Amino acid sequence: MADAADAAALAIGSWSGLTEAELKVKAQQYFNANYPPSELGAAGAIDVKFVGDNINVTVSGSVPTTFMELANIPSIGVGATTTVTRRQRNIELALVLDTTGSMGSGGKMAAMQNAAKKMVQDMFHDKPTSDTVKISVVPFAAAVNVGTDMKSENWIDDSAKSDIATEDYDSNKVKTFDLYKDLQGNWDWSGCVRERDGDDYELTDTAPSTGTPASLFAPYFAPDEADDDHDEGYNYSNSYIEDGDCGTSNSSKRKAMRCQAYTGKYDKPKKDSYRASGPNWNCPPRAVTPLTDKLGPVVSAIEELQPSGNTVIPAGLLWGWRILSPTAPFTEGKAYDENERVKAIVLLTDGENSVSGGGNGKNKSVYNAFGYARNGHLGSKNGSNAEATLDSKTTTVCSRIKAKGILIYTIGFQVNSATQTLLKNCATKDDMFFNSPSNDQLASIFKDIAQGLGELRIAQ
Repeated sequence: MADAADAAALAIGSWSGLTEAELKVKAQQYFNANYPPSELGAAGAIDVKFVGDNINVTVSGSVPTTFMELANIPSIGVGATTTVTRRQRNIELALVLDTTGSMGSGGKMAAMQNAAKKMVQDMFHDKPTSDTVKISVVPFAAAVNVGTDMKSENWIDDSAKSDIATEDYDSNKVKTFDLYKDLQGNWDWSGCVRERDGDDYELTDTAPSTGTPASLFAPYFAPDEADDDHDEGYNYSNSYIEDGDCGTSNSSKRKAMRCQAYTGKYDKPKKDSYRASGPNWNCPPRAVTPLTDKLGPVVSAIEELQPSGNTVIPAGLLWGWRILSPTAPFTEGKAYDENERVKAIVLLTDGENSVSGGGNGKNKSVYNAFGYARNGHLGSKNGSNAEATLDSKTTTVCSRIKAKGILIYTIGFQVNSATQTLLKNCATKDDMFFNSPSNDQLASIFKDIAQGLGELRIAQ
């Protein structure tokens, strides 16, 4: 009976957001599962009380006797009392949520939003602020939006100092924000950035330094891709202004890549009649929400998520990590080794890494946080192994995050077996990977994760 009472107390102690009456029902269910009356005797109703951080569980019952029955004592009373102390650890949590175009089908976006909102509301105990919990929301698609209010931050490469910042232009002196100005308000920077390059900075949370150009984050600018008539036999996904003569009157030189790189076309451009998304193509419209102890901004961020774009999982993971990191670009996170603090990432995706490897004309991929495949950031320049390279980057990022002591929970939302394996390997432990083949299972998964972030011990 004591063991069953312990099990009930530990189980309900990990639940949050339930009333005492609801917890009592849960406690009874757990107790009954561990104390079959047909074998051990009848037990009365379980009693649950909350006293500060303690949860007291009391149960009484009777056990049939054998020899004492001869003395007309058929049973004796028994009882057990368990006290569980709930130690609320400080939690910093980044919700890294897939907002790609496929999330717009089958009610998946609404299911994710509802489940994630319920989770954060439970963790905040439906109060507007928390003394112990900070949560961030990191929407991702083919890139991550850090927010337009970061434009003037010194970690944004606004002067085109890094090689990444100019690799798609016909001049290394062109500044990305100047191109947005040239577009004269047709498009403004939406807030996405490119991922960094080089062994010291790619796939890391290393803090940017103004004296080291490679450590800075280049603002995202998806080039206007070539008009189809500039490259016979190829079609391009993001042609949004008319290229004109691409800087030369010699039609034989009007080649696709020259026209794509030509920056003169951005000066007072004529919009293409079938223009696509423009320089922010594949950039999620919703910016990240840095760690906050306020419930309102977190709920609003989740409610405002919109599906669009391709899938680049490592970009989402990297910014989830950087938001939890105590160093810039975001500095809301506390030190990694601070006692009694849990740093965790919940990654949800509904699909595999996908940038249409080998497609989109001579670019060999769609534009994304790592640029075009043709520039060599996604494996071979022909794009044939772009997705495999992104899978490898995902695995590397997961390993580096876990090495920092950050917990990773992963959710495969109607994904194939290969992606399930990728996500399971990414999670801190096997039981921290969750497979959700349907919308209905998401709510319980998010609830299980919230419970796993708590910590309990038996006091007596």
